Amino acid sequence: MKRFFSVGGFEAGMWALNYGFAALTMASAIFWVWPHRSTLAAVESLLGILLTFHALISVSFAIQGNQEVPVVIHAVMAVLAIYCYSQRTKWFSK
Repeated sequence: MKRFFSVGGFEAGMWALNYGFAALTMASAIFWVWPHRSTLAAVESLLGILLTFHALISVSFAIQGNQEVPVVIHAVMAVLAIYCYSQRTKWFSK
């Protein structure tokens, strides 16, 4: 793998590649759940995965130190996932 630049042993090229795969996986999550969109368990699982992804990637960007915009974007997305998770039962009839 070609090293784009290194900051304190941190290889940005490899990190960006891993982030790209993670972002693509999370973006495709809607296709995993779409056939089961009326099932509360499937929606809860997807919201939990999204919350975990956005919260942890926000922490990862914060640790990096020079990525303020992605920290804010992913933190907002994590808060939105928490909100959606808290409102999930309103979308389903009992």
